Amino acid sequence: MDMVKAGMIGVVGVLLAVSVKSHKSEYGVYVALAVCFVMLEYIMRYFMRILSGMELLRGYLNENYTYLALLLKAVGATYACEFCAGICKDAGYGGVAGQVEMLGKLYILSMGMPVLFSLMESIQAIAG
Repeated sequence: MDMVKAGMIGVVGVLLAVSVKSHKSEYGVYVALAVCFVMLEYIMRYFMRILSGMELLRGYLNENYTYLALLLKAVGATYACEFCAGICKDAGYGGVAGQVEMLGKLYILSMGMPVLFSLMESIQAIAG
């Protein structure tokens, strides 16, 4: 039911933003921004459920949860960059949105480097 509510909020918000935008264009951006923050609240609700599930998983990992922490940081960075890029695109700044998306991709790539190095070390240990 939450997905239906979120979808309806999005559609109604966009329709309201389009209608307000015809009178004053900056108000359309403000309405779209407000809808984005409402959606962010829904995102955070589900993200908190995922975090509680990860806490259970963390208990099974016996203090070896560095990769789990990297995964959570990567997911959080992805959502944050996507949210910011969407707002920039709605405001008409597609160039800035592209740079935010690029930054997010590079950040996630840099976070994955320790995992890649660990994998290479494991392969070298097996190969001799």
